[in-house]
Amino acid sequence: MAALMGIVALAAAARGGSSSSSSSSTSATASGGSAAASSGAATGATSGGGGASDLVIWADNSANTAKAIEPLCLKWAEENGVTCTVKKFNGGDDLKAALIAGNCTGDVPDLFEGPHDTIGQLITNGILAPVDLASNKSNFQEIAVKAVTLNGSTYGVPWAVEDIALLTNKALSPTCPATLDDAVANAKTLIAAGTVTSGLGIAMQIGENGDAYHWNPLYTSDGGYTFKQGADGTYDTSDMGVGKEGSIAAGVRLQQLVNDGILKASVSYDIAKESFSKGTSPYFITGPWQIPDQKTALGANLMVCPVPNWAGSSFQAQPFVGVRTFMQPAKAKNAVLASTFLNDEVMTTEFMDGMFAVDPRPPAWIESYDKAASDPYIKAFGDYGKLGEPIPAIQQMAFVFVDLGLAEYKIASGADPTATMTEAQASINKQIAGS
Repeated sequence: MAALMGIVALAAAARGGSSSSSSSSTSATASGGSAAASSGAATGATSGGGGASDLVIWADNSANTAKAIEPLCLKWAEENGVTCTVKKFNGGDDLKAALIAGNCTGDVPDLFEGPHDTIGQLITNGILAPVDLASNKSNFQEIAVKAVTLNGSTYGVPWAVEDIALLTNKALSPTCPATLDDAVANAKTLIAAGTVTSGLGIAMQIGENGDAYHWNPLYTSDGGYTFKQGADGTYDTSDMGVGKEGSIAAGVRLQQLVNDGILKASVSYDIAKESFSKGTSPYFITGPWQIPDQKTALGANLMVCPVPNWAGSSFQAQPFVGVRTFMQPAKAKNAVLASTFLNDEVMTTEFMDGMFAVDPRPPAWIESYDKAASDPYIKAFGDYGKLGEPIPAIQQMAFVFVDLGLAEYKIASGADPTATMTEAQASINKQIAGS
């Protein structure tokens, strides 16, 4: 603690004092008993970085993430004679917009929590500072470190790894399908018997905008890809996979699955969820966020399986992997205090266990994941995620998500797969060239 208070004093001297701005956002502040803490603390909510002894964190309050961070940060702050303020946002998009705007005005936090795939855009906008994982790198799942690495530098501390998989109703499919051929054959039999609804042989959301994220296991199972990635982790934006052979094959397969009653263009998230929970879909491609509701609906009949490959195929059905991450703005007012919190508190098993206890996503920290994996659902998602690929953390990926999703919907609605994928390819490449 003495070392930390020395850091606080140095930071105050370097900044020439402390200030805080008021905000109507919900936040919490914990004060220690030291003079340094009381002199630099903000007693209300702050928008951006507060005083030299006030650590300000922005977090998404639409799930349980902010709820998980807040008590852990407050406890650390009280133990170390500083304060912690957590500003809560109703969604990640609002938080990102505030970061981009605040980068111009100086209204930024000391740390914020968000998905790794925003890293490229935030770096391009000059918002993000590298975060050195140092000797702790080996304590994280390899895929988590890969996700937060761009151009050889790491840009955050990963805390959760999440992916989609194939939720399976054991009453309709007693074992995990060994191949996609097996899943499709079983679904066709159940549809013919009137047990399963046509178009929901595999419950997968598409909708009028499409959904490239949920389609990715099927898209990659036929050789589709987004961007080629080098051994150093960098993406080659000149080698974009939409419109190439694998993506067209995936489009042809998608249309066949629709014609066979396995998938349907109009299926939304709510439709897919309801059908699986009522037992009119044997399979549901979704993520761990669905486990609580589906455990209630199906009980012991709920099982989590990998999305398998097509029989005899050399292509792997890969989920996109998203990594929730603590990141540091380049203009953080209390960068030293933020780094201390990341190194001394966040990168510990106690902190990672605490995050999981409130926001139960599969931990990125290996020791915490090993504990959490005693839950068979967590283990199943984690095991399949190891076969996945991190969502490319480059700004060009946003173009792919939009146009590939629209192509998925059009093809599922009857459009020619080759022409549709070629059109999407031209649109994406045009946007990349102009970015």
